[in-house]
Amino acid sequence: MKINDDDIKIFHPKKTEAAGADLAELALLVDFYRSNGNTLKATELGDRLADLAPETFCPEDAAKLTTNEVRQLRALMLFAAQIALHKYLPHAMLSSQAINSMYSRLSETAAGFFSNISDGSSFTFYYLTVRKNRDVVENIGKNYAMLCDKDDDEYLISLGSRIFSQVDVYICDLIEKAEFAE
Repeated sequence: MKINDDDIKIFHPKKTEAAGADLAELALLVDFYRSNGNTLKATELGDRLADLAPETFCPEDAAKLTTNEVRQLRALMLFAAQIALHKYLPHAMLSSQAINSMYSRLSETAAGFFSNISDGSSFTFYYLTVRKNRDVVENIGKNYAMLCDKDDDEYLISLGSRIFSQVDVYICDLIEKAEFAE
């Protein structure tokens, strides 16, 4: 049986000059951020954020937590840092640079923890909360408690919400002090 494919159309996108222009603009932006120090600042910021840990950020709270709760809180802190970098840095290129630097350093200094958060589901729950954009801080806290296997624990819910907000403010302050050029 012969198949008649005369009516099948093959789509070939038209080549446009815009794609080349976009790449040229991106290359100029890369050069601009490299020459004004923003790329280096983003890298250094990411390196510094890889060291975010409950034991140093909120030692009184960390002392009360189980090993799993501390690990989950550190994951929450890194998630909050990632969101704040996207929110406060002047360009997505710089936030990507800082985040890549943060995770690169984390993979060197805490490989086991890094593989757990990169393969784990905790970020998925936090991302869903942010995407829904309803009562984000409160729901982040609820997700933290749930990931600690203590869904209704008011202390853990409050802690997760508070640390998420405090990391956001902390990152905003670090970015302001770094004086990124726009």
